[in-house]
Amino acid sequence: MRKFFGNTRLMLYSIGTGLLLWLSWPPSGFPFLIFLAMVPLFLAEERIFKNRDAFHPLSLFFYAWLAFFVWNVLTTWWIMYASFPGMVMAVVLNSFFMAIPWGLMHYSRRILPGKQGPVSLIILWMTFEFLHTRWDMSWSWLDLGNAFAAYPSWIQWYEYTGASGGTLWILIMNLLIFSLLKQILENKAATRLLVFRAALVAAFFVVPAIISFAIKSGYSESIDPVEVVVIQPNQDPYDQAKPREEVMRRIGHMIELADKKATPSTRYVVAPEGASPRGIWQHEDENHPTVRAIRQHLEKHPQLSWVIGSFSYKMYRPADPVPNTARQYADSDRYYDAFNSAIMVSPGQPVQYYHKSMLVPGIERMPFFTILRPLGQLVESFGGISGSLGRQDHRSTFIANENEKVAAPICYESIYGDYMRDFIRDGAGLIFIITNDGWWRDTPGYRQHHQYARLRAIESRRSIARSANTGISSFIDQKGNIIKQTNWWEPDAIRATLNQNQKITYFTRNGNYLGQLSFFLTVLLILYMISRKLMRGKRLGQ
Repeated sequence: MRKFFGNTRLMLYSIGTGLLLWLSWPPSGFPFLIFLAMVPLFLAEERIFKNRDAFHPLSLFFYAWLAFFVWNVLTTWWIMYASFPGMVMAVVLNSFFMAIPWGLMHYSRRILPGKQGPVSLIILWMTFEFLHTRWDMSWSWLDLGNAFAAYPSWIQWYEYTGASGGTLWILIMNLLIFSLLKQILENKAATRLLVFRAALVAAFFVVPAIISFAIKSGYSESIDPVEVVVIQPNQDPYDQAKPREEVMRRIGHMIELADKKATPSTRYVVAPEGASPRGIWQHEDENHPTVRAIRQHLEKHPQLSWVIGSFSYKMYRPADPVPNTARQYADSDRYYDAFNSAIMVSPGQPVQYYHKSMLVPGIERMPFFTILRPLGQLVESFGGISGSLGRQDHRSTFIANENEKVAAPICYESIYGDYMRDFIRDGAGLIFIITNDGWWRDTPGYRQHHQYARLRAIESRRSIARSANTGISSFIDQKGNIIKQTNWWEPDAIRATLNQNQKITYFTRNGNYLGQLSFFLTVLLILYMISRKLMRGKRLGQ
């Protein structure tokens, strides 16, 4: 490793990038530092490239890994409260994946002709973010476009590009600032050219901001009001209810919180992920104490519908096809699936279910479950899960109140903009995010998660009611502004009137087209690199 990390200046460049990325990140970072956060790493790459005979081709990859390791540790260390081995794996592997675009960019400079420089990093990094949402090790918490979550006024154009538009903005700004700094340090450019480059940097910073403010000032919500109550039960997630008395106490506590805020105009009560103290067997859900208590509550408030999180279980009959996520009863040939679910209980309707589809790797499912299933005991010994919860392959909405449709994404799902748009395409006029962020204790994790919900509001132009077991619960309007929110670790209930919206944004209709285009261009770039490498090998062999 000394061969790769033996240069003090390059190590300082790498650490500098990691620190700047951390200092720019929500919830309390200053996001505009991210426009120059990668400049030190660009300087490291340029130094290695100019002295490429003295550096191994993989040197830049390892310095990039160091930069992103620093960033990942400082930004997501709080995962350790859910699983320390999981945190270590997430930090090490995510840093590794982030370094791949940098390694490819540097390698392309070594083998391709021309002066394309580090520009290829744009498509390589955007391809990385695009692909990173679509495999079993997905972890999009640190996608660059999330950096502006606490500053929605600057990114109203996310309704056209999604968060990947923010990633593109950040990468271009870093490249332009690096190019300007490089010319100043090398003292090779005329004053007129330096002024032009400085003006270009200013334009790329100001123009998107102006467009955003213009969109914000011109956008107004259609008036279609729905009164919603969000409850925050504040149950310690590590304290599981077992005795029946404790189960009934928790259910009664939630109903009491709802009654404190519900009015005759209230149409929805939203409770968090896993709020039901016991899992629900789907074939006998009407006998479950949570469902029975809600049914009794609805007799007094027939205009209401409840959306609440619960584990649920599906029994498979002997003739049913059994998915590979199913679990076998001990000493039996019967199988069942366990789901992290959201349910809706409405007057006169059967219980509706949505099962979490985007499961947390290592916590709710074993990555590459089909392949690694035989290694289950070894995975469990490192704090992981040896199986997988059941999942729903498509996004579905709940229907209540004369065919109103609402979406109820669960926890981790809300960080995926391209994923969330399927709820909107299914007709959701409102989004109810249900989550339990108490696993991470009082750390930046739950605050980051809360801020990311603001991005989903802008991308879809949907109002959001967010119910978190221990906080932060909130209401967010269609511009990403927080209307009302709760404090951390306090039982509470809040009420607000949200406007439904049925219009489809450009991003909702077309998805992450920037990522798709980048992927196509990356494939062409890699094929070109391979062909150049083969041609060079043939020439050397002649």
